[in-house]
Amino acid sequence: MAAILWGFGGILVALTSAPGLVVTFYRLWLGSGLLVIITYAIGRRLRWATFRASWLGGIFLAGDMALFYSAIKLASVVDVTVIGAFQPVIVILAARRLFGERLGRWDVLWITLAMLGVVATVLGPGVKTQHQLLGDLLALGSLLCWSAYWLATKHTRELHGALEYTVAVTVMSAVVVTPIVLLSGQSLSDVKLGDWTWIILLAVVPGGGHLIMNWSHRYVDASISSILGNLSPLVAALLAIPILNQSLTISQLAGVLVGLAAITAVAQRHRQPSASQLE
Repeated sequence: MAAILWGFGGILVALTSAPGLVVTFYRLWLGSGLLVIITYAIGRRLRWATFRASWLGGIFLAGDMALFYSAIKLASVVDVTVIGAFQPVIVILAARRLFGERLGRWDVLWITLAMLGVVATVLGPGVKTQHQLLGDLLALGSLLCWSAYWLATKHTRELHGALEYTVAVTVMSAVVVTPIVLLSGQSLSDVKLGDWTWIILLAVVPGGGHLIMNWSHRYVDASISSILGNLSPLVAALLAIPILNQSLTISQLAGVLVGLAAITAVAQRHRQPSASQLE
């Protein structure tokens, strides 16, 4: 469900005319306000200990959003999506060392097929030649920050509630982004009236995905949740048909089907907890 909600992210950013850092600024502060209101409305409370534990995740999340949104504005969405699709490789390698996670041979096979499906989906129309190097580098930086945020969140969620952590990490990210956008020279007033609809939806829809995934981190291995997260570019490709009036080529459709089948296989293999977890 989180991955499906994240699938709307890149499309909503593409629909805005505001600069990437400005979109990041308003998305994070709007998201922070909404989460704080929800937290206190349902009778929950925020603790300073949660904010202290979320500062590292907040830095990485801010870096990911700022770089990802800016990359979409500068480079081809194809490049940005392909680079981001390799996040499971970093997470799987790091999770072995940090959390002692292990994958079977069939897991490796299905994960490889899922990543190939994602790449085939976004490369289906072919790669344009007018890519900007800066955009590609920003996408690479976003990949590294997103992977680090994933691992930091997996670690922190062992001791803190999902809602409280999501509030804290979003607020910390907003604080981190604020001086960056102010020093960047991008004007916070450079937002058209129509942009606010997409920015608000960006805070609510993909923002809801963060809350859901943060809850699941306590129960799902980071290596498995990262490959499930690769549903988002596949969802984005399908959403682009009605929203952006884009069509899928035969190779893209094949990539979507392969990716969905492989991700479903991974999820099915890990649907039930292992005996060691039950014990």
